[in-house]
Amino acid sequence: MARIRLVDPSEAQGRVREIFEEIESVRGPGRVPNLMRAYAHHLPSLESNWDRMKRLLKSGLLPTRTKEAIGLTMAALHKCGY
Repeated sequence: MARIRLVDPSEAQGRVREIFEEIESVRGPGRVPNLMRAYAHHLPSLESNWDRMKRLLKSGLLPTRTKEAIGLTMAALHKCGY
């Protein structure tokens, strides 16, 4: 199975570093999702997916933590390894 090396937030540079810092400002220190770390190899993918995730987490009536808990619950119900 092929593996994509995840970009370590401490090694990120330029725009990737800026996005990782923004992710941590929303999700908390050290909480850059592995998916975003994989997208970091292709900046347009990282930017568009972070923008989408940010809008989902910040909009609506439910708190961000509740939305994240729903995501974790759904992943567990579907036996998602991620």
